[in-house]
This record gives sequence, structure tokens and C-alpha cells, in this order.
Amino acid sequence: MHPLVQPLVEGPLDFIGDVHGEFGALECLLAMLGYRPDGSHPENRKLVFLGDLVDRGPDSLSVVRLVSELMDAGQAQCVLGNHELNLMLGKAREGNQWFAGETQELREDGLLPQVLATAEERLWISEFLKTLPIVLYRSDVRAVHACWDDSLVAKLRMSQGPANDSFREWRQRIDDSLAREHMDVRGLQGDLRRQNLNPISVATSGIERRTAVPFWAGGRLRKVERVAWWENYRSSPDVVFGHYWRSLDPMEEPIKAGPYLFSGLPLEAPLGPLQNAYCIDYSAGHRNVERAQGRAFSLHTALAALRFPEKELILDDGRSWLMQPDPAYCQSIPGLRADRA
Repeated sequence: MHPLVQPLVEGPLDFIGDVHGEFGALECLLAMLGYRPDGSHPENRKLVFLGDLVDRGPDSLSVVRLVSELMDAGQAQCVLGNHELNLMLGKAREGNQWFAGETQELREDGLLPQVLATAEERLWISEFLKTLPIVLYRSDVRAVHACWDDSLVAKLRMSQGPANDSFREWRQRIDDSLAREHMDVRGLQGDLRRQNLNPISVATSGIERRTAVPFWAGGRLRKVERVAWWENYRSSPDVVFGHYWRSLDPMEEPIKAGPYLFSGLPLEAPLGPLQNAYCIDYSAGHRNVERAQGRAFSLHTALAALRFPEKELILDDGRSWLMQPDPAYCQSIPGLRADRA
């Protein structure tokens, strides 16, 4: 049995954001961070992957294989992302056709070059994903793919893994509650309840709310939008996460459809009222579109690592900076001025 809430290893850490099959970028970043080919580090640092290892990019297979080898060697830990959860649940989503051994044509035009999985590879990947926790924690720092909430972590501690089984159990519980209240299971309110009350969903894809203006994303009309939950994160341990498609270039935001949650925020500033939340997804998952269309890629995107406790952000293009508190940041969050006064 693999619990969904597991302790983080002690010592210095390097958190890695959403890789999305970009194996070359991962190899480059690990070399920049000083990791040897066997995954060891001269300063005895360890790696923590924040999920979404797979989909969109050219070689998800090699990424998963490398991460599993690093974990077996005791050099890395990894939490589950929403893209891994989709594979476990058998959900076909844009960018994950590789897992079924199928090629993909992009809606933006162009063939997506991906290494395709065999039946045998699908089996071992599925078994590997069942071992992954949803959150990792220690006294000074926490790791989750999309959203940390103390109440949901308490629920996760009660769940018996693996994550796909726990997801289905929570979904059935929520659907039963909707039926008792005579609510439409297929309506928008039902969708929001299934998202926001299921701890597996919240941790891997975040809190959602009804959007004022529906938008197209992933080939579907979306009537809900993501919520910047970190604006209300007031716990003392730092929290590191991915998922939210940050842009390195203000002229290119948002790369992902829907409201952009980081407008006007300095790239080097931590997030939240205590400025101890760190989103390190810089949209490496968008490179597949640019690559398939023969456009220059990686100009506005990056695979990123956050060194802890140094709080240094390092990108696969060689740029780096310290993530330092910004006194003006909280002024941009409604309702937080009184907290900082």
C-alpha cells in the first residue's frame, strides 16, 4: 500500500516543474543543477518532481522511465499530476494519445511528434503511477501539483490508495450527495461540486468557479475557470506547485486559454499573503505546438527548478534568479492590505 500523503526527504531539494514529455529539456536542466548521470549530487541534493511528467511533449516514455529510476535509486520523489491521473482513469485528453499508441494531429495544425507506448509499456507505467503520492510534506516545505489545502490533506490521509481508486470513491460519494439533494449530476453545479469537494481533483487540478465568459480550451467550451488559491494560503510552511501555465514574457500571456492568474506579478516574487507559495510551471507543455508548426520554441517557455532552501529559480535556458519577497505584491491582491498593515 502506498499512502497518498508521504513525507519529504530531509536536506536540500530541487523541485522540478511540469515536464510534459520534454525529455531533452529535463536532461539539460538536471545537468545545470549539477546532477550526475546516476542521479546523485555532490551536495547530496534530492529531486522532487511536481507531476505532469507526461503528455504533449515528444518523449513522455523516457521522462517516466528516468523519474522511476531516480526514485528507485533514492534520488527523487514525485507527486501525481492531473495528466498522470487522466492516464490512470483511462481518460483520453489532448496530448495523451501517445499512451494508447496513437499519433495526434494538433488542432493548431501539424502532427505531434511523440514516442508511442506499447502495451507492455502501458502496463509498467500504470503500475508505477499507482505508487505516487498526491502530496509530499515536511515541517518547512510542502509539494503538490496544483493546490494545497489543509482540509483536503486531512481527507487524503483517510483515503486508501491508489489515487485512481480514491478518486472514484470520492466521486461516487459526491454523486450520491447530489442525488439525495435532487441536483442535476450533469449540470454546472454538479461539476463544480465534483471538482471542489474531491480531494484528489483539488490537489491535482485545483479549485474552480463559474466563469463570467465561457472560453474554448482543450477542444471544449469551458464554463468554469481556475482560482488563484494561493492568495489565501496563510500556512507557515512554504508550498511549491506547478500546473498553472506561467509565462516568461508579459507580451505572450496567457499561453493557456482562460484567465491568466499572474498578470502584473514579478517573476522573481513568491506568491500569497505570506509570500511563501511558489508556482514553477513556466509552460514547457506549450513547446509541442511550436515545434509541430516549425516555429521557434522555448523563447517564452521554460522547464524550471526551484532550489530549496535557497529559493533560487533555475530555467533550462540558463537563466536564474532568487525568488525574493516583493513589498508591493500584496497590494495587488484584493482584501490583503489589512493583513499586511
